[in-house]
Amino acid sequence: MLKKFYWQCSLVILIRLCTSCSYPSPDPKGEGEDTSVVTKPDTVIIDTIPPKNPDSSLANTLRFGTDKIFPVSRLETRTGIFSNAKDYRGRPVSLDYSFVSPEKDSLKYRPFVLMVHEGAFLFGDLGNEMGKARLLAQRGYAAASINYRLGFNGGTEQNACNANNLEVVQAVYRAVQDTYTALHYFVDRAEEFGIDTRQIMLAGSSAGAITVSALVYMNEADFEALQPGISKTLGRLDPKAEDSPFRVRAILSQLGYGIFKGGYINDSNAMPTVFFQRIGDNVLPYYKGTFLSCPSYLGLEGARVAADQLKKYKVPYELNYENLAGHHLSYPEEYVVSRYAQFMKRLWSQNQRQITNDAYKTVEDIKLK
Repeated sequence: MLKKFYWQCSLVILIRLCTSCSYPSPDPKGEGEDTSVVTKPDTVIIDTIPPKNPDSSLANTLRFGTDKIFPVSRLETRTGIFSNAKDYRGRPVSLDYSFVSPEKDSLKYRPFVLMVHEGAFLFGDLGNEMGKARLLAQRGYAAASINYRLGFNGGTEQNACNANNLEVVQAVYRAVQDTYTALHYFVDRAEEFGIDTRQIMLAGSSAGAITVSALVYMNEADFEALQPGISKTLGRLDPKAEDSPFRVRAILSQLGYGIFKGGYINDSNAMPTVFFQRIGDNVLPYYKGTFLSCPSYLGLEGARVAADQLKKYKVPYELNYENLAGHHLSYPEEYVVSRYAQFMKRLWSQNQRQITNDAYKTVEDIKLK
């Protein structure tokens, strides 16, 4: 009798454990694709909600490709403030955005590109990315460019190298915090903005490319290893980590690329990426160098190192390089956006490739199995 009692108790406990660990149904009826995902370390949140637009539907439409479906006159632009914060001197700042998408579009939810501008974490403005944002919107995307907190003690637009590692790591940390905050702002208002929260791309130029790469590949522990106590000083890296689930599908970078350690990219978090960088980049290293090419700053690794990591893990990428010196690139915005769009179309159609282009000439094209 006692044996039977223990067996019944064990069965009840087992059932409760199973039900408590299960994911909620992706939709109210319990139908549709099972999109539950095992939590991955060192990566962005992936939600359990099915995408509004399956990859196949995005691949098989004229939208989101090279054709400009919508004229400029059919675009709607909205501006606003997504957060208020304190800058490196403790002064209050309002962080604003500019959002653009097709007006009166028959498609309710669109893939969304969040764009982060360049400027060595010292200068620049969201307007620098709006040309590309409008070109994306003409192809059917929703896109937004954001301002984030700029500045660090010792650094000026004329001399970015007059600070120390503590200051520059904090500058990157603040930029990542602000980008997370902007993501949550738009995801929380996905119905209002017409955003598919599982079809989000992060686009960054120069300092913006460093920011979006750090968001994808670094967590608080990684920043703490670079600068102990940073999260206590500046707060959580992602202030709403438990809220507003979303999925980042790709990184779209240009005007250079940078990651503190290529080793942050691993088998569990490697992200499809587009790169645009010069081999002789004198601000961000194409291979390995230092942050902003300042001799006293910590190490930074560029597009070639990151692409090699993605190659190792068989993750799609497109590496566009110019065998020239200097930080600025020769590619027109129209061409950059066209390459972004073609990359996403291949990704959605399961045409997984690793492509390397020397300027406009393809020198390597590997189809992944």
